[in-house]
Amino acid sequence: MGFKSNARKRRKVTTVSSGNSKTEKKEYVGEIKCDVANCDKWADKKIGGRKKAYDWAVDVWGDSGLSNESRRVTLCKACYKIGKKHKKDEPDSWS
Repeated sequence: MGFKSNARKRRKVTTVSSGNSKTEKKEYVGEIKCDVANCDKWADKKIGGRKKAYDWAVDVWGDSGLSNESRRVTLCKACYKIGKKHKKDEPDSWS
């Protein structure tokens, strides 16, 4: 038997002996809101949020689609995916 097989056996034995107690995870409450105008999700790095350049976000949502006009725009995971799909087929301007 290999390393993984032995490790699985030990894990099962430890779980059974410890009483198989399940701990409930608390829902994460974010601190940073997404800068897209109609988005109410959180944009914290811990839950998949990203920061992109303001110009990149303006190309996707336009000036009126953003609630913040700082140099960097914070995006939730869903908005970041939308932006990546939108910018996917555009050629690089500097190449």
